[in-house]
Amino acid sequence: MSPPRAPAPPAVRLRRVQADGYLDLAGVHALIERRVAGLFAEQGLVGITPQQSNVLLLLFQEKRPMTAREIARSLEVSEVTVGRFIKALEQNGWIERRPCPDDARAMFVEPTLAARRAFPLFCSVSNALLDEAFRGFEPEEIERQAAFLHRVRTNLGGG
Repeated sequence: MSPPRAPAPPAVRLRRVQADGYLDLAGVHALIERRVAGLFAEQGLVGITPQQSNVLLLLFQEKRPMTAREIARSLEVSEVTVGRFIKALEQNGWIERRPCPDDARAMFVEPTLAARRAFPLFCSVSNALLDEAFRGFEPEEIERQAAFLHRVRTNLGGG
């Protein structure tokens, strides 16, 4: 018995659409980074990059201290990258670390009082970005787009 055959590759036109979609995603990511940096400046949020802010937003969302390993898994980035983010965020007063009571090698990370006070500004930036990005979309279109992107992420082995 012969091994099962691999599915046929998509037609050239469909492959081009897939490639264009991938390039659009990369472009959207870059535009979001630039736009968020601009909105941070407008709100007076200094000492934090858009990528670093994802750590804070995750901590706010989870409403609990987290280890660097948990943050890395949740954000789907390396622990080395998260370590750099944590170091910069701590130096700029956005987060603080404290020992994890269950694991002497691990440290919990949590937002500082300054970060908690700035939370409304982060929400303002997030809402402004989302309003701008999804201007003119119907709610059903936004829901479909979110479902499609979640499916792509799942197909690639992400959460």
